[in-house]
Amino acid sequence: MTTPDALLRSLGVDSPDDIDLETIAWSCGLAVRYTSLNGCDARIVGMGDRGVLTVNSKQGLARQRFSIAHELGHWQLHRGRLTLCRAEEIEGSASEARGLEVDADRFAAALLMPRFLFEPAAAALDRKPPWTMVESLSSLFQTSLLATALRVIALDLWPGWLVCHTRTGRPFAFKAPTAEDVGRPMIAVDYRSGAFDILHAGASVVRSRQLPGDAWFSGAQRRIATEHSRAYSPDRALTFVRLD
Repeated sequence: MTTPDALLRSLGVDSPDDIDLETIAWSCGLAVRYTSLNGCDARIVGMGDRGVLTVNSKQGLARQRFSIAHELGHWQLHRGRLTLCRAEEIEGSASEARGLEVDADRFAAALLMPRFLFEPAAAALDRKPPWTMVESLSSLFQTSLLATALRVIALDLWPGWLVCHTRTGRPFAFKAPTAEDVGRPMIAVDYRSGAFDILHAGASVVRSRQLPGDAWFSGAQRRIATEHSRAYSPDRALTFVRLD
């Protein structure tokens, strides 16, 4: 199996603008088509080493790009095992499907935001607040804010956590490899957090603040947490948080 980095390098990609997914898909035996799809973002119909990757034309550009890259991941990693209709960036269902989805998500992230291009671009923004950095990288790589933020965490470019909250719980939380391990963040959003303001008071701007560590981690009563929260539609708050 060709890795995303090797695939990109074999096609002479040396800047984010060169990541042409239709060309990449064609080199892997897939023709990309755009049409209206109900209930899913993309699907592949193939036979042998050739196929057609159909993308939902009603989605935005960043979502379409992620969907193409995700399906390319399935084509490269899981060919012959399933025919998939993609509906979410995160949150799988059955255990086996969830494992395959994670594999395809990781492939997509590495294809859209390859380490050899993403890390230098992020280094140029190193002293910027995390959401400023993510917004710039998202524009450069034509990826969603969520996918870009997850890549920043996965590559340890902001050594902390990325946490998603709703009014009723915590759908996910991801830790950077070198972030201090003090247990997982609280399931319920704390009233002292900017994420609480976003979810319960309708705040939409980025909220950055320092607050007691136990607002985020039960074992951090004597620590200070730095957080950067922002709204993420339709009813979620995303927060970069770490202990100082």
